[in-house]
Amino acid sequence: MLPVERREHILAYVEEKGCANIEEMAEKFDVSQMTIRRDIRTLEQEDKLRVTYGGAVSKSFLMEDIPYEKKNAVNIEEKKSIAYEALKLVKEGQIVLLDAGTSTMALAKLLMRMKVTIITPDLKIALQLSDSSTAKVYTTGGLVSAITKAHCDTTALSFLDSINADIAFLATNSWSLEHGMTTASTDHYYIRRKMLDRAKRSVLLADSSKFGASSMKTICQLDELDTIITDSRFDDENLAAIREAGGNIYRS
Repeated sequence: MLPVERREHILAYVEEKGCANIEEMAEKFDVSQMTIRRDIRTLEQEDKLRVTYGGAVSKSFLMEDIPYEKKNAVNIEEKKSIAYEALKLVKEGQIVLLDAGTSTMALAKLLMRMKVTIITPDLKIALQLSDSSTAKVYTTGGLVSAITKAHCDTTALSFLDSINADIAFLATNSWSLEHGMTTASTDHYYIRRKMLDRAKRSVLLADSSKFGASSMKTICQLDELDTIITDSRFDDENLAAIREAGGNIYRS
């Protein structure tokens, strides 16, 4: 396969998945990781995608809400490992805010056996937790996004404004040392900011493939979060840089 053909296939693959890491692309296209790095750098120079420290993301992934099914098919094992680490931070009897997203869904599945109260804007998470015999679940109410299946309007904000939570678990499509935790959605910006304000402790669940990318609005800087949990692929250099800047980050 010629390099130009391979790059076309790489672009199509990244656009289909939303994001992809270097290791999986090297295996899929049967080339070295160095070759993949060169290819995605070329595609970025052509303004066709965005390179992250873990791989690449499609431009649409950073500019608009992504359908749940598309996000759920990406980095499944990484999200599970992050969720297991996050579970260690939850204690029986706590009030937990769960952001909309697939990383938080992975955590929700682990919380089903705990005696906790969970508040979420995410209808899929609420439906999952409704089968629990121990966890209580509340939705924020409000308009439901047809894309994300989550509440996203002022009704949700008003509900959250009355909550006093012990811990908030947040998700993101993009995060970086320079711009912090970011989002393409104004609605989700306000929901996540409110979650940060209403919880004693804030935790970002963020897989490494999204690091180095940024979207339109900064929700908060990384050092504003109490804890960041990422996956084992996250490299030592950036781990040290975030810690030096005041971020409390660790790998699952």
